[in-house]
Amino acid sequence: MTEPYSAYISESCGPVHTGDGAQLNISLALASDRLQHEAGPSLRSITDRDGDWLEQRFVAPGGMQRARTLLRTNSVVLLSARPGSGRRAAALILLHELAGGSGGLYELPDTEDDSGSVLDVSEVGEGDRLMLDLSAVDEARYLSLQRRLPDFRARLVERRALLAVVLPHHHAYLQRTELKPYTAELTRPSSRDVLSRYLQLDNIRPPTAELGVQSLASHLAKVPMREVAELADRIRSLRDTGFPGGFPSWRDQAIKRVADRSAEVAADLAAHDSGRRRALLLALAMFHESPPATVLRTASALLSALSHPPDERPRLEQTDLNRELTELGAETGPNGLVRFRTHNYDRGVREHFWTYFPDLTEQFRRWFHDCLARPGIGENEHAPAITRFADQCLRVGRPGDLLWLADAWTGHHGQVRLIPDAAQALDHGLADERYGQRFRQQIYDWSITGNLPQNLKQVLVLVCSQTMRRSHPHQALVRLHHLDRRADGRVSDTARSALLDLALSNSRMYRLLLQRVRRGLESEWARDLGLFLALTQSVRLIASQEVRAGLTAGWAAVFRKLPREEWHPYAVHWFTAVVDGSGPERLLDVLVDGCRNEAVLLGGLYQLARDWERSRPPGLVDGPGIADLLVQKISFAQGLGFLVPAV
Repeated sequence: MTEPYSAYISESCGPVHTGDGAQLNISLALASDRLQHEAGPSLRSITDRDGDWLEQRFVAPGGMQRARTLLRTNSVVLLSARPGSGRRAAALILLHELAGGSGGLYELPDTEDDSGSVLDVSEVGEGDRLMLDLSAVDEARYLSLQRRLPDFRARLVERRALLAVVLPHHHAYLQRTELKPYTAELTRPSSRDVLSRYLQLDNIRPPTAELGVQSLASHLAKVPMREVAELADRIRSLRDTGFPGGFPSWRDQAIKRVADRSAEVAADLAAHDSGRRRALLLALAMFHESPPATVLRTASALLSALSHPPDERPRLEQTDLNRELTELGAETGPNGLVRFRTHNYDRGVREHFWTYFPDLTEQFRRWFHDCLARPGIGENEHAPAITRFADQCLRVGRPGDLLWLADAWTGHHGQVRLIPDAAQALDHGLADERYGQRFRQQIYDWSITGNLPQNLKQVLVLVCSQTMRRSHPHQALVRLHHLDRRADGRVSDTARSALLDLALSNSRMYRLLLQRVRRGLESEWARDLGLFLALTQSVRLIASQEVRAGLTAGWAAVFRKLPREEWHPYAVHWFTAVVDGSGPERLLDVLVDGCRNEAVLLGGLYQLARDWERSRPPGLVDGPGIADLLVQKISFAQGLGFLVPAV
C-alpha cells in the first residue's frame, strides 16, 4: 500500500521543573521575560509569518526587479548592497514573494560546526526557499563558499528550490567572475518612503510637506534603514502617550531624542576636567534615570577601578551630590530618579567615553561587571544599563567585551541572579548585523565544552531556544543538542525540553535532529538514547525512507543498549497508535527492522505485544491484532512468508 507523507503527533508537553528551587526558577523566568521583551517582528527572523509583517512595511530598493528576474530564472540571486541599505530585508522579501510551493523558508547556517557543509545538497527539499547571509564572513570562508555554489545551484534547479545570498560588501573584490551574472546591485530605497509606510501602518498620515522638512531629511540621510523604523516607532509612541502638537511636534521631538550631542558633550567634558566629575558623568550616562545613590555608588566604583586618588577631605566639606549633578546638567525628577535635562545627552556621553578613551575600555568592562555583580543596584536598573553597554561595545567593534561579561557573570562562582544579565548580553550580540556570526560561533564552542559552568549552560539554553531560534533555528538546534548531551543536574530538563520543542516545531528540524541522533548513537552518546525515545512520541514523515532508516537505527540501538523496562512504554505507544488509527502500520515495520533479525529481540517484542493486547484499554478492543501483525512481519523479515510490507 502507499501513503502520503504525514505527521503523527500524540501529545505535547508543558513546562518542566528546573531543579534548584525558587531562586533559579525566578531567575530563569526573568531572563526569559527579558529576551521576549527584546523580541518582536524583526529582520533577523526568517519565517513566512515574519515575511508577512515585513512585506507590509517594505519599500523596494533600486535593482529589486532585476533581483526578482534573476531568482526566478536561475534559482539563485546574489545581492550586493551597502550595509544599512536593507539588503537582508530585500533577500527575505524575494523569497517570501515566491511562496506557494511545498517547501519552507529557511536560513542556511553561517558558522562552522559539526552539522556538515553549509551548501549541503542533500539538505535541499522540494520547493525550499533558502537564504544565506554572508555579510559578516571572512575572506577564506567567502572564497570557499563561492567555489561550491555552482554545484549547489544545480541541486536547486533539480528540486525547484530558490536561494538568495547576501554578499559581503567589504569583500566585493573577491567575487568570482562566473558568479557575477547572478548578481543584482541594490541601492538604498527612499528613507522618507520607508518612514511614511511605517507611519501609515500605525494610522499616522501626515501631509507630504510635513515629511519634507530639512531637519527630517538631514536625519534620514545619515541613518541605516533599521533606525528609520525606530524613528517611526518613537513617533507612534509620542502619539500614543498624548504628546501635544500633532505630527510636527511628534516628529521634532522624536528627532530631538536621538540628536547628535557629540560636540556639546565634548565641550562640557573639556570644562569638567576633574576625575570625580567625569566619573559622575559616565556613571549617570550608564545608569540613566536611576536613584542618586546608584549614581554615586557606581561613580565611586569607577574611580576605584581606575585607581583614582580619593578626596582626602572630610565628606561634609565636599560638594553635595545634588549640586554636583546640577552642575553636570542633570536633575532629579518627582519620581526620585536622576536624568540629564537634555534629550539624548546620556548617549552622547557614552559615545564620547568609548570613542575618545579607547585605552580605558577594558577598565570600563571590569567596572560594569562589578557594578552589576555586587549588591546595591536595583534589578530593574540592570536591563537598560546592559543595553547601553552593549550598544557601545558593538559600536566601537568590541563584541568580545559582551562575551567576556556573559562568561564572567556565569562562571563557576557566578550568581544565579545574574543569569538574566548574561542572557541579555548575548542576546544583543546575536541580534547585531556585524557580529551576530561571532556570537553564534562562540556559543557553539561553548556548547561542546565538557565542564561548562551550570549557570552558563542555562544561559546558552535560553538564548538558543529564544533568540537564536527566531533567526537561525538550524544552528540553535545543533547547539541545544550539544548542551543536552552534556547536560547534568538542573540543566537536564531545560535543555531537553528546549531541544524537543524546537525539533518538533517543523519537519525540517525533526529530520535534522533525527539524523544527528542517529550519528550520535553510532558514536556512543548515551543521552541520545533517551532523546531518541522522546522523539518517538511524535513521529513525522514516516513515509520518508530517510526518516524510517533513522528510526530503525535508533530502535536498534535502544534494543541493544537499554533494558526492556526502559523502552517498552515507547513501543507500546506505537502499538496504540497503530490500533487507534493515529499512526500507520509502517510503525511496526520499523520496530521489527530495529530488531535486526535477532531472535531474542523479536521474541521479546512479540511477547510485549501479547501482553499489551491482554491489558489494552477497552476502547481499543476492535482494532487490529498487533500480535498477529507482528507475527506476519517477523516471518517476512526472517524469510518465512510472502507478506508484502507496507511501503
